[in-house]
Amino acid sequence: MYVSQDIAMPRAARLSAERWVEIGLETLAQEGYVALKADQLSRAQGVTRGSFYYHFENVADFHAAVIARWKHVATNQVIAGLLDQADPRKALESLFRTAFGHPESLEWPMRFWAENEALARAAIDEIDTRRIGFLEQLLGAIGHAPPIARRKAQLIYDCYLGSSLRRRLNPAELDGLVAELLQLAGTPATGDW
Repeated sequence: MYVSQDIAMPRAARLSAERWVEIGLETLAQEGYVALKADQLSRAQGVTRGSFYYHFENVADFHAAVIARWKHVATNQVIAGLLDQADPRKALESLFRTAFGHPESLEWPMRFWAENEALARAAIDEIDTRRIGFLEQLLGAIGHAPPIARRKAQLIYDCYLGSSLRRRLNPAELDGLVAELLQLAGTPATGDW
């Protein structure tokens, strides 16, 4: 639980907008999107709703901020960290180790939210497209023709989604999975697929 270092500060001013968004992400991971309500979150933090509404005009604005932060952390930040990698095979290996070695605890709570809210659905659609497109780009850089790169990217992404439901892999399991995925992504052969 967040505790302000400045005891003299009014209680309602203790939580910044960024901290509210962090609380939203934590709550989403633990309790799901139905718990992302101003009253419930404020009570849980021991503050008034005024602290919440000081930063967000309404709950929809808060939801938009939570979704934007998830998109940044779960995808944009990961991709940005790989863009400078000159070797697409090394970029793929790094991506696989990140995606499969550190399961993203918000992946499925976001997908469940998307089943019931248009803003979350739009975010999931955008992120799925961005992730698959980035995989496709890396596979194309290895030399796969566009339709093959697209099929392989979709298959790898489907593996990622399935694995995000599992427990965290131990180092040997992760090494084996990364090796298999790198083999799937491997150098294209003539008449590939």
